[in-house]
Amino acid sequence: MLKIYYSFSVFFLLIVSCSTSDHKDKLIAEGGRIYGGTASYYASEKSDHIFPMSVISMYDQRVTAPIFETLLSYDEDAQKLVSNLIETYSFSDDNAYLNLKIRQGVYFHADSCFMGQSRKLLASDVKFTLDFACSRHALNEQAQLLTPKITGAQDFLNDTSMNFSEGVSGIEVLSDSSLRLRLIDSSQTILKILTHQSLAVISKKAFETYGNTIADHPVGTGPFTFKQKSAEGIIFERNPNYWRSDNYGNKLPFLDTLMIRFQKEGEDIFDSFTSQKTDLLSSIPINEINSLFGSLSDAQKGKNILHKVQHKKGVKVNFLEFDCNTAPFNDSNLRKAIYHAVDRQEICRDFLFGEGSPAEQGLLPSVPFFKYTRSIKNPYNLRLAKSYLQKSKYKEGETILFHVSTKEGSPEDKWCLNLVEKLRRTLGLNLRLERKSFNEKMTLIQSGLASMWMSGFISDYPDAESFLMPYYSKNKGGSSHKNSHFVSLEFDTIMDKARAEMEPIERNEYFNLCVDILNQKVPVVPLYFEDLVVVFNLRLRGARVNSFGVLDLSEAYLKPIK
Repeated sequence: MLKIYYSFSVFFLLIVSCSTSDHKDKLIAEGGRIYGGTASYYASEKSDHIFPMSVISMYDQRVTAPIFETLLSYDEDAQKLVSNLIETYSFSDDNAYLNLKIRQGVYFHADSCFMGQSRKLLASDVKFTLDFACSRHALNEQAQLLTPKITGAQDFLNDTSMNFSEGVSGIEVLSDSSLRLRLIDSSQTILKILTHQSLAVISKKAFETYGNTIADHPVGTGPFTFKQKSAEGIIFERNPNYWRSDNYGNKLPFLDTLMIRFQKEGEDIFDSFTSQKTDLLSSIPINEINSLFGSLSDAQKGKNILHKVQHKKGVKVNFLEFDCNTAPFNDSNLRKAIYHAVDRQEICRDFLFGEGSPAEQGLLPSVPFFKYTRSIKNPYNLRLAKSYLQKSKYKEGETILFHVSTKEGSPEDKWCLNLVEKLRRTLGLNLRLERKSFNEKMTLIQSGLASMWMSGFISDYPDAESFLMPYYSKNKGGSSHKNSHFVSLEFDTIMDKARAEMEPIERNEYFNLCVDILNQKVPVVPLYFEDLVVVFNLRLRGARVNSFGVLDLSEAYLKPIK
């Protein structure tokens, strides 16, 4: 193990040295920033997806974010949309179409696929990206995002020929720097959807060259370029032609190299952080925070590492989910029995040390883009749970596998074990916990081999619609989020009204009705909202994480602590 680690370390240093030596003139930054150096961190889950439309988790989005950029981004502090790869946008008076103007001076990463030709970002690249997101291509997991929004998107999804030379009829290139999206409804949610990391812009030329192997040759416009992927992790290098500068006029990014490491058996990610071998922790078990950073006495003796914590208030919802299409959970009474047998307050109080917020009202957190209009009512009710179980078709002793991707001994693992024991004791359900990696669990779910599992969801764009669309049966494409096979005509009808509604108060009320239906029909059991906590080594400055869990290292720099 030490030999392997040593070999990789030497290889890694060689790459960094080669990368650094390419800069003949040392860059000097204003405002106390510093160019150069390598930042690294361990991924919470190993990701094999380096292609925007293929991502199925927050972990995948963190891998694509250094390379690929979205058309718009969302400023959480100001709660407004910010132009990114487009300079301006405008709707027609009747909201029938949306015009986008492409930002000038943006270039794709240098790659052999361009064969010395221009790498400038064009409207045709943006059209191809949006066309691809509406296609039935095997690499596209995101067809549900745009097909309900853009004219002709559904027809293109149904077209087995996938004729990208024409693409979606409602996406029109007006010039090299502008295009038009013809919209199905009058809602302006399309702008929020365009902040989705899975709709980051890809190069049309790169796809024409690499085809189905495009994920092995990621070419974007972002601050870092793809260098190499191995069993050890993924290495990115500074994009010397990146279009952005910071507030001091410094050309971004500052870092020479970024490394996302994959944890191997026996490796201690906390020890790596405290020994300054890595620069941030993206996932921290609540019960290990004190042991990680030490006591006040340790701090006074200089034994613990100087660090900074970025904390984003609970937008991640954790829940139990069922396959509503097959036995035993095609029986709504069995789902309702579990819904009322789970004590959400107990989970937060006894297992999460008060850090989680019970999801007693439903699947959505109370955030700037959604407000509950119903009074809080704790759904935990064992009498009601037993009543629904008696109405169900569950046969005593029938084994139900409960799939989780928890680390043994973690707070999440402990409450899952407690849930299994409690449902066995109070309802007589024969649950068996099955621990799998995240990717293994997703494979079982998508292949129909899982009937009940623990899951989590962070909104991919700042709208209530994002939380609810996985349960909208009119969703098209092979989205991995649509795993419950839940179908409700009533839910779909109200979602249609919500998606078309322009008035915020009315739209919010429609979404409340949708939550009510989910609580009544129970394709999921919302459990608690989890805060996002990322800890940065104090020498790493300017790094950020947003509420959707995506890390931004475009302005990060390394500065020794004096």
